[in-house]
Formats: sequence, structure tokens, C-alpha cells
Amino acid sequence: MVAQLKEAKPVWVTGAGGFIGLHLSRFLAQDGHHVLGFGRSEAPGFAAATAGVFFSGGVTAETMDAAWTGYGRPAAVYHLAGGSTVGQSIADPLRDFEQSVVSAACVLDFLRRHAPDARVVLASSAAVYGGGHFGPIRVDAALDPYSPYGHHKRMVEELGRSFSSAYGQPISVARLFSVYGEGLRKQLLWDLCGRLAAGETDIVLGGTGAEMRDWHHVSDVVRLIHRVLPANAARFAVYNVGAGAAASVRTIAGMVLEAWGGKHRLSFSGESRRGDPVNLISDPSGVPEGFRLQVLPSKGIAGYVDWYRAEILGEPVGDLRRFAP
Repeated sequence: MVAQLKEAKPVWVTGAGGFIGLHLSRFLAQDGHHVLGFGRSEAPGFAAATAGVFFSGGVTAETMDAAWTGYGRPAAVYHLAGGSTVGQSIADPLRDFEQSVVSAACVLDFLRRHAPDARVVLASSAAVYGGGHFGPIRVDAALDPYSPYGHHKRMVEELGRSFSSAYGQPISVARLFSVYGEGLRKQLLWDLCGRLAAGETDIVLGGTGAEMRDWHHVSDVVRLIHRVLPANAARFAVYNVGAGAAASVRTIAGMVLEAWGGKHRLSFSGESRRGDPVNLISDPSGVPEGFRLQVLPSKGIAGYVDWYRAEILGEPVGDLRRFAP
């Protein structure tokens, strides 16, 4: 069995127990890949979703050596492990640095020594652009992060650039914008559904509501992450994993309320959270040619509400609008 798996040239996904990581692992398995996942703790849904092997304990030399020894050199590595929110990075910047920058350095150095030809995608964030951008942001726009989260993602990108330049490793950077979908248990949609489930009718959110974001369903995001996997030739490239699906926070929150049903009042405090830019919209020029979104926010948000009510509240929801890969 091990010999057969070695011949299959496994694909590694770090952060495979997380929201995007689990969706990506499922997508790759359905595409015929043998997926090896890595995460800080056990991921109960990983085996059922992928029929692959999961290594808990984080992305370390020990876990990667166990995967390499047992299943052979990876053909590709999708490095999604790292800090996940601006707020957490502000509360504990050292932990965010270790989760983002140190883990990326560990992965790239291990591959440098054991599988220098493995193709790599490093997950970054639109937070590297910072504030001061009005309208769509080109992939070659100036970087000016102003949260620890954004700075650390920029460091990850520079690590990728330096390893590709020094050792010839084929590396792509995928700058993620606002990713949502079934399974997301944090941020605006999760918090808003939780308040609606608790019976709140007067919903007050932070900020002004005019903040603009690109909203991409996770099924589209994993297709695009897979699409930017570099070719075998040594190269370094950066992509915006965003295709111009811009909407204000007020608009998205309104979609949640409409999908939930009932009468609610929505307002905004006018006070923004530290580290949150006003505008993060992708210019589609940073996306590979020919890529198109398959799930528009209007349907994706409704599908998320259905998922929340069925999976979290246990309510019977007919004709679930799900788009998970």
C-alpha cells in the first residue's frame, strides 16, 4: 500500500483541519490526488472527506519527516497554516508570528532539503495592502500593512521570494480576500448568525457598514488556489485570489438578514476595529486568465445561512443551497 501511495506522489496541505484547508483537501481528493494533511490538532472530518492521512502536532520538521518517510516526496504543497485573523494578531502578535512566519520558514526549508522541485502555494492575505486604497487593488500595488497579521503575511511572501530566488523552488503566493462558506466558524457571518439565533432583533455592528470587501465563496477560492499552483519550472509569482465580487458590509449583512427571515433592524456603531482597512477590493487582473466565479454572493450567503441553521441549530432546512466542493 505504501509503495502505491509513493508512486501517486502525494500532495501536502498544511492547515488542513481549518476552514479553507479542509475544503481544499476535499477538492484535491475529488480531483484524484492523495492528500496528506497537517494541523495543530486532530481534524475529525479530514479522513472522511479525503481518504487521506492527517498529521497532528503542527507543521514541524518531525511531522513533515514522517510524511516524507512514509509516503514519499510531495508533488505539491499548499501551505495554508498560519494566523487567521487581524484581531487575534493584535491580541497576541508573537503567537501570530510563530503560526504564520515560522511555519512557512519550516515548510520552505524542509522542501529545500528534501523536495526542492515540489511546487508550492503560500497562502497570504489582502491585508498586506493595508489601507489607503480606493477602488480595485492591482496585484502590483504598494504594500502597506498596518496590523501584525498583515505584516506577518508580507514576511511569508518575502520568504517565498527569497527561497525561490536562492534555491530555484517554484512558488506562488495567493493573496486571499474575504472567504466565506459552509464550515466557517468565525468573522462576520458566523457572529451575525449567532446573534440572530439568540433572538436579537436590533443588530448593531461595528464600523460604518460602507466598508468594501471582495466576497468569495470557498468553493471558488479552492479552485483558484489550485489554479495558481506553479508549473514545474522554477519561478515566483503573486496572485490576487479575488475576482471582483465587491460588496459593502452593510449589503452582506442585509443578505444574511433576508436569508434568515423575520423582522430585524440593522445599524452600525461608526467605530471601526483597529487594523481593519476601509477598502479591500481585488482588481481581477491579478487572477489567472479565464477564471470565473461560480457562486455569486447572493446565493452563497443564503447557502451559508442554510448551513448554519441545519448544522449548528439542527433545524430542518429544505432545499439546502450548498456549494461545498
